[in-house]
Amino acid sequence: MTFRNIIELATKFKTEKDCHQYLAAQRWDTGVLECPHCTHDQAYVFKDGIRYECKKCNLQFTAKTKTFMEGSKLPTVKWLMALYLVMHKKGISSVQLAKDVSVTQKTAWFMLQRIRAAFSNDSKESLKGTVEIDETFVGGKNKNRHYAKRMEYKELTGRTFPDKTTVFGMYERETGKVRAMVISRQEFRSLARIVTYNIQPGSTLMTDDWSGYNALDKMYTRHSIDHGKWIYADGDITTNRVENFWSHFKRGLNGTYISVSPRHLNKYVKEFEFRFNNRNFDVQQQINNVLSIGNVRLKYKELIAA
Repeated sequence: MTFRNIIELATKFKTEKDCHQYLAAQRWDTGVLECPHCTHDQAYVFKDGIRYECKKCNLQFTAKTKTFMEGSKLPTVKWLMALYLVMHKKGISSVQLAKDVSVTQKTAWFMLQRIRAAFSNDSKESLKGTVEIDETFVGGKNKNRHYAKRMEYKELTGRTFPDKTTVFGMYERETGKVRAMVISRQEFRSLARIVTYNIQPGSTLMTDDWSGYNALDKMYTRHSIDHGKWIYADGDITTNRVENFWSHFKRGLNGTYISVSPRHLNKYVKEFEFRFNNRNFDVQQQINNVLSIGNVRLKYKELIAA
């Protein structure tokens, strides 16, 4: 079953059985139906074409068991619609999604957070080759705060800000893939650990002129560009590609989500990361890529307690 736009998606997935069989085809694309409880490869199929019963552990399951859609009472077609809409260039707010799929705003927000949990479940292979690294800071502008709540930055040292959240990003030039994450102030001080965990030693790094990157010179070939002198490219030495991702990220936050709390910010970062890395696929392949990494469960109590 193929679809190219949201009209075809709505017309082709008419029943719950249609949706579940499509999910099953994506989850067990090798043709081997594997029990999500015990990984046994034989099961009975119920007449509804939706439920299965494992021949070994005798537990029932569906294509949604142990995925981000498990336990949801919503029609599965609404989840597919939500996946389509969230893969838009800059995402979709919970208020707008609630209107589009006819649910409450609270339900739409929970749906989006569960989908973002799937985005965070993407593979984490080490980056290699030529990698641009940079960081950005997310938080309200000081000039927009009430006078009594403004921060005094002049007494601060280093590159972190106590009223902002640090997001670190890496862009692999050869593949055009980006990896980004929220990091704490303590992690920012020991940035070498994060870099070595995500980038293969011996790779070539492109950075700005911040002195904190000097610790990476022992394991990487590093080239830097002096932004302090208003220089942003010197031949191949530039961080413009990762900064292009920051521009997409910041415009999406400011234009679509408006206000994001620091404790949930990393989920939004992963959303923009996944959408950026899948930008060259058509909409159906993008949805299939989400379903392929969707074996993660997020409960509402866990979400609000995070």
